[in-house]
Amino acid sequence: MRNTQRLRSSLPRLRTRLFLVMPVMLLFLATGEDAVAQSVTGNPAAVTADVNTPDILPRSGTIYETNWFSSTIQAFTLRGAYLGVFAMPANPTGLVFDDAGNLYVSSDTATGPSILKFMPGGRVKTFANTGLSGPHGLVLDTAGNLYVANIYNNTVVRFTPDGVGTVFADKSDGLAQPFDVVFDAAGNLYVSNGRGGPEQTGSVLKFTPDGVGSVFADGGFHRAVGLAFDIAGNLYVSNMDSNTIEKFAPDGTDLGVFASTGLNKPFGLIFDSAGNLYAGNRGNNTIEKFSSTGADLGVFANTYPKPHFMTMFTPGAQHLGSEALKNSGKVTALQHSK
Repeated sequence: MRNTQRLRSSLPRLRTRLFLVMPVMLLFLATGEDAVAQSVTGNPAAVTADVNTPDILPRSGTIYETNWFSSTIQAFTLRGAYLGVFAMPANPTGLVFDDAGNLYVSSDTATGPSILKFMPGGRVKTFANTGLSGPHGLVLDTAGNLYVANIYNNTVVRFTPDGVGTVFADKSDGLAQPFDVVFDAAGNLYVSNGRGGPEQTGSVLKFTPDGVGSVFADGGFHRAVGLAFDIAGNLYVSNMDSNTIEKFAPDGTDLGVFASTGLNKPFGLIFDSAGNLYAGNRGNNTIEKFSSTGADLGVFANTYPKPHFMTMFTPGAQHLGSEALKNSGKVTALQHSK
């Protein structure tokens, strides 16, 4: 484990900026603040809030999965049945639900990267569209703050529920092409670095609730991308360029390769309540399913081109015990003007 650094002492070098939440047009769907979401059946959903649209959001027992190249979000049941295209944001990457059933989606476009917010009932709005550069993995803390991994400018940005954004960590904290972010049960934030570590092939950083950053792991990687915790607190990391999934104990001990079959450029990872692990294969457009012991259970689903990340609606488990972060002094809030 590398020597830790107290992030509070480095606040002067944190590049804080003001992020304005502005309405923008979501592709060709609509203009203005609200747009029309597409249901999993492929039919447009009404914008009015009083319309009964149970097939929009949230749907329990469903895996939502982003496809970057085809600009689609697909939905699947836990049995692998294809429900259809939920929405078509431009180049979607990361996605996460809050406890109210709102779905946040990062849109990694070269001209206008943004974070979109899909609300139950069909409304869509732009949650943030500045301070982003290759936004990918998303995670929420218990206070409703959204953390975004930006792979192109080597930052993790934190947005408050009303859209105020600040740089949570940057290159000076060791970030090198950060792909994913996830909390453990104690409120520690983990960040995967695609180009981190001494060999620049990947690493995982850990930020504790009281603002201390350290290297959790920097060996055995070949472009570290997706992150996921099991119920025992073990961390799983997808190694995209080696077609493997690595497993680490809570103390950072490398437990070796968890899975290596059925993988083709694995990207995002997600567990279900039974302990099965799902991996999105960017190389062959599939989702592979593994048992809790690492047995390959075969192809769970076929996806559209370039699957990235997955999420499910499980209230209370979108974030795992990150309450202490909001009072850690790690990020200084800015005034927010509209």
